[in-house]
Amino acid sequence: MKITVLGSGAWEGIPAPFCSCKVCILAAQDPASKNNRTRPEFLLENANGAFLLEMSPDIRLQSTKFKLPPVTDVFISHWHFDHLGGLRELHSWAKRISQPLNVYCSAATAEIIEKEYGYIHLSVKILRPFDQFALFGIMITPLPVYHMFGQDDAVSEKKLENTFAYLCENNNTRIAYLADYYRVPQNTLDRIQDVDVLIADGTYLSTHEYKKIKPNHMHGDDILRFTKGIGAKAVFYHSISHLTRKTHEELQKTLPAAHVLTYDGMRLL
Repeated sequence: MKITVLGSGAWEGIPAPFCSCKVCILAAQDPASKNNRTRPEFLLENANGAFLLEMSPDIRLQSTKFKLPPVTDVFISHWHFDHLGGLRELHSWAKRISQPLNVYCSAATAEIIEKEYGYIHLSVKILRPFDQFALFGIMITPLPVYHMFGQDDAVSEKKLENTFAYLCENNNTRIAYLADYYRVPQNTLDRIQDVDVLIADGTYLSTHEYKKIKPNHMHGDDILRFTKGIGAKAVFYHSISHLTRKTHEELQKTLPAAHVLTYDGMRLL
């Protein structure tokens, strides 16, 4: 199983629109640098096929820059634009393929897709928490996480199913992908403990500044305490924001050993 980071940035990307912070200026000056980030997306592939984790609004650029294979299967963590908006970019592709583009997601995300993307040739497959299935020989398990504070916080762990993490297992390798979350329930933690690779949200690494106004994510040291507690052999952070006000190299220096910032085009396995 191979994993390639197609997009490593947070919701606004880097450089962010109309931003003159140090990180955005450096990214604009050198588009090939690790500071330049498109919105989140990952390619998983093996000898049997390939699929995407997330549908980045930047899929058109990513598909040409990284010469993606013709993918027909996509897993979405939740309905926010930076994780779903690329469906519109694939409208013309979806019309050319013989079978509908397969989109795997929660029931709540499926409702948004039907409302906003119903004109696209899609086959939306609603996933249920912990219902495992195989695609291209990779076992995939959707795992619930707490993400939308105002919506999810009063929901019990047994009923939580709005936003999904994904556990992918193949040839004794276990990879956990977690997108946006402020808390992870125990039943999900139990499934991802001691994974080989943990791909974790790093939007607010190195800052607690936005904790009160952005409660839908973990922040600062809370992120590191959480990821260390998983016991993964390697931890990779995605959805990196310019709000840290640190370059790729500066932010990497603040992380523990075996904790790595991703960048666009990075190969994890």
